[in-house]
Amino acid sequence: MFERDQSKLSVFRLLLLLQVLAAGFFGLVPLLVPQTFAFLFGYGGHDEIVYRLAGASSTGYAVAALVALVGGFTWAELRIPVAATLTFNAAAAFAAAVTVQSGDRGVLPVFILVAASLFAVLSAYWLIRNVGPAVPAGAAVEGVFAIVVVLATLSAAVFGLFPWLAPDRFTTLFQLNGSDTFIFRLAGAATLGYAVGGVLELRAADYRRIRVQNLAAMVFNALAAVVSILAAAAGQGGLLAPVVAVAATFFALTLAWFSFRVS
Repeated sequence: MFERDQSKLSVFRLLLLLQVLAAGFFGLVPLLVPQTFAFLFGYGGHDEIVYRLAGASSTGYAVAALVALVGGFTWAELRIPVAATLTFNAAAAFAAAVTVQSGDRGVLPVFILVAASLFAVLSAYWLIRNVGPAVPAGAAVEGVFAIVVVLATLSAAVFGLFPWLAPDRFTTLFQLNGSDTFIFRLAGAATLGYAVGGVLELRAADYRRIRVQNLAAMVFNALAAVVSILAAAAGQGGLLAPVVAVAATFFALTLAWFSFRVS
C-alpha cells in the first residue's frame, strides 16, 4: 500500500514542502506586514486589506500543505487540496501573464508567472497520475453542512472571479484605491482555488476526503475575518471590510463547528 500511494513518494513530499515555503512567505508577509511586502516588490501599498486578504488566502494553502506533509494522509485525502492548489496557481499565472503583458514587468509578476506555472504543471501531473489506495469512507457530509459549503463556494467564486477578471470594477464597487491591480488579481486567484475546492468537497460528500481542504478554508476565513474586522473598526477597507467581516466570520465559525462535530 505504501508503494502504491503517491502521497508517500519523496518527490511529492518535496512539492508539499516547497508549497509550505512559498505559500507561507506569500501568505504571512502580506498578511502581517503589507507595507513591507509592497515596498519589497515596488508597489504603493494602498488597500492594505487586499494585501492582508491575499495573505490570508495563501496562508490557508500553506497550512494545508504543512498538515499534508506531517499528517500521514493518503492521496485520496489530498486530491482536493491539490486540485485547489492547481486552480490557484493556474489563475495566478494567468494574472501574472496579463500583468506582464500590460507593461508591469516588475519582480513580483515575473516571478509569479514562472513559479505559479511550475506549481500548476506539477499539481496537474499528480492529479493525472492519481495513484493511491482506496480508503474507508468517513463521516457523511450532513445536509446543513453541505448548505454551508455551497454558500462558502459561491462566495469564494464571486470574490475570486470578480477581482481576478475585473479588478477596476471591483475597486469601484467596494470603494477602494485600486492602484495595485496585480495584488487584486492575486487575491482573486487564491480565493478562486477555494471555490473549486468547495465544488469538489460537495462531490465527495465524505468528510474524510474533504477535511484537509476544509481546514484550509477555516484558516482562510478565520484570518480574513480578523483582518476585515480590524480594518472596519479602523474605518479602512471601504465597503469590502464589513462585507468580508460578516461572511468570513460566519464561514469560519460554521465550518469549524461542523468539523469538530465529525472529528
